[in-house]
Amino acid sequence: MFDLQSTLLHNLKVMGTGRALARLADDFLEHYPDPWRLAQQHARQILHRHTGKDWDPDQIWWHQFTDAASSHRSFTGWAHYQRPVKSLRFTELMIKRFDVGFQDATDELDLYGGFYRQGPHAERFDERNEVPVLAREIQKDFWSLDFAQLMRVEVEAFWNARASDFKVLAKVSLLAHCKQAERQGRLSADDARQVRGLVSSMLASTDQAPSLEQLRKESGEGEIDITAYRPSAGRAWLYILRPANGRVWLYMPYDEQAFRGFASDQAMAHWLRGWAGSTDGMKRLRAAAVAQEHLDDAPQEALDALQQLAASPSDAALLVLLQQSGTQAVGSLFTQLRDDARSDMRHNAKLMVDNSQLRKAMLNGYLAAFINISALLVPLSPGISLAILAASVTKVWLDVDTAVHARSRQERQDALRGAILDSIFAALNMIEVGLGNTHASLAYRAPFHETDVPLSEWPKVTQPQRLLEDEQANEVLEGMQAGSQALRGIRLGAHGECWIELQGLPYRVRYSSELSTWLIVPPDNPFAFGPIRPVRLNEAGEWELLAPARLAGGAPGGALAQRSSAFWDEYMLTDEQRSDVMSDAALLRQRNLLEQEDIPELASDAELLVDDEGFDYIDNHGVPAYTFKDDGAFKNHLIDVYTVDDSINDYLRRGERGFNYADEVGYLNKLTDAVEQLPTHADVPLYRGGCGDRGTSGVHFRSGQFKEGDILVNTDLASFTENPYIIRKFAADPDQLSSRGLEGVFDDTSVVFELPANSYRSGKLIAPFSSHKYEAETLFLPGSYFRVDALSEITGVDYHFVNVRLRQVDKPQSGPVYDLRSGQLFDRAAYVERLGDPHLVGRFFAP
Repeated sequence: MFDLQSTLLHNLKVMGTGRALARLADDFLEHYPDPWRLAQQHARQILHRHTGKDWDPDQIWWHQFTDAASSHRSFTGWAHYQRPVKSLRFTELMIKRFDVGFQDATDELDLYGGFYRQGPHAERFDERNEVPVLAREIQKDFWSLDFAQLMRVEVEAFWNARASDFKVLAKVSLLAHCKQAERQGRLSADDARQVRGLVSSMLASTDQAPSLEQLRKESGEGEIDITAYRPSAGRAWLYILRPANGRVWLYMPYDEQAFRGFASDQAMAHWLRGWAGSTDGMKRLRAAAVAQEHLDDAPQEALDALQQLAASPSDAALLVLLQQSGTQAVGSLFTQLRDDARSDMRHNAKLMVDNSQLRKAMLNGYLAAFINISALLVPLSPGISLAILAASVTKVWLDVDTAVHARSRQERQDALRGAILDSIFAALNMIEVGLGNTHASLAYRAPFHETDVPLSEWPKVTQPQRLLEDEQANEVLEGMQAGSQALRGIRLGAHGECWIELQGLPYRVRYSSELSTWLIVPPDNPFAFGPIRPVRLNEAGEWELLAPARLAGGAPGGALAQRSSAFWDEYMLTDEQRSDVMSDAALLRQRNLLEQEDIPELASDAELLVDDEGFDYIDNHGVPAYTFKDDGAFKNHLIDVYTVDDSINDYLRRGERGFNYADEVGYLNKLTDAVEQLPTHADVPLYRGGCGDRGTSGVHFRSGQFKEGDILVNTDLASFTENPYIIRKFAADPDQLSSRGLEGVFDDTSVVFELPANSYRSGKLIAPFSSHKYEAETLFLPGSYFRVDALSEITGVDYHFVNVRLRQVDKPQSGPVYDLRSGQLFDRAAYVERLGDPHLVGRFFAP
């Protein structure tokens, strides 16, 4: 009979190990050497160095022309009104380099070429779509960067830092494979016991879950013979293990049925010969032996070796072939797996072309034949070290097309992570209690502010209801099963949900292994992103809420009380790697939501069209579609222009007409038409920063003029971000360094707006369409109304700002409404006069 409490106690007991393994897997995958990721990283750095902006290098084009027209408006001094004769995306150009003829004639680079945000289909290439960089300066950066050598250094650094982590994850995978094989009858119970002993001798006598310490410890494997089968070409894909009792185990880590036990070598050979001779068996063997046929330098030799196995005239002949290509392992199975993975990755890194080889190829005129961009920009042997880490990893073979690779790296990494988590779940004998709660607890990525928090310094909150008003649940706890032991004070829901009662009110909680405490969470989304609400059980058996101590005194001028924030202490740090992790997750979330929409796609045999004002669109059954998919990527040129050109907001804010692309009113009508069709999804909190240096000062919120309940409205295009790490560069002066040496100095104009999850309804997802995708934007069109829910001053070591918590509301029937940006009383008539177009104003502000 299923015992909910016993199951939850077991899961809770092993969850710490599971979460630690999940973090280890995240770190392993995040640092796994990926040439495309490295290329994008350096391409972004080069573009930022020259422009001060974070561009997506895969959306920036290098175009080469045969003619040019002088232009005093463009950055290079030249414009082009013909189709380019050659076009490459920036990341691709960084690898392939400029044509040989430009290597010496660098003065002609900016005359006959340039960088643009539109592809080769555009009808004009000038100040309206150029990226303000000089090609001759970019060329210097390219030659100072030896990409292939950087990749080799990264491979060595990866293995120096993570060789032991690889072995830990390989052990987890083996335990999962073993459990699956025993259940399916491919290993006997005695086989499975001995296989577990390969990980730890303690696991050989019990089916208990391993600890992290046991997984890290070198195991004594006893008397076992290990042979790695590696043909003359290709990778080691089959391991033959022979324990002392005469049994034979086949371990094929790249196959979904990785383990199989046999009574003898002859029985093993008989099965393998028959399997290799089947269509399905050969297909799976081929995928295992040759990771990437276009990248391996001798794929045919490996395939020939497989055919020889399949064509063996007898079982004895197959054993001879295995013996000829077998290598006796030195050390443990996991050491052998690690050495094979490292060897294959080093081999593939050597295939990459370094600067000295590039120069020789250019001098000899062999560059086109010598360099293969698709071979350079695929993952380094994606299966060799990742496939053995998960029982189901064969379901997520990597796409080697470079464009797809660029778009879907995060998707594939998440798929690989999911497969590894499946192995962890199985290896720790975890049990799902319903609705995916257990697996979700394991898979949950703890936000960075939920780690290393000194909770011992947090006092209890005597009146917690105000802090917890968004987390209060409409749930009756009476009648729920009461927890005991590690679940003392917890009430158990039917599907494993955990509840507490705090000062007479019910709240949902989840356990944080990172903080070793229970956290109050939103009842309908226990893994929602937001500030942490830790609780503890006091000696009287009552729950208490903990929170950081409030600072004494007031803000400058005494208008606002100051408070500290563990949340903002983390996200006011400058950490590019952590920020990229959050932006990647936001981009993936938005792309997945857009995939659910009926967005037209450009046919493979069709070209992009350009309207009279130069904006890209496709024909969708006779109707221009400005939002579309092109080669799997989401496109909207109108949105892209907004993300790179601030002048359209200059018009909305001050009536200034300096928009280069088109008439401001016509553009805004097209943009609004397109944006209104995009989806809204409010399940994540949003943030917006401002300061005086950016024309978005929040100093008026310090005056005492504003209070909770006041209504604000945006009169411009207002972007919020899902990534709080982004906020510092918008809420502080980026040209100065703080006391900690971080970019950005805060002053009394600094302001941060927050929109909690599910507190808005008209924000549109635009990050996948942006040239600055890592800003993870959600856009609110003019005329969005917000109520002030809370005002405070948040202060940290080197930052302070006014924090304004908002909630989107309907247009009020009466009462004052203030401009979100300026704080001035909104005057519709003055706004019409400013824009000079009543119809446009009517779209945003109905009379």
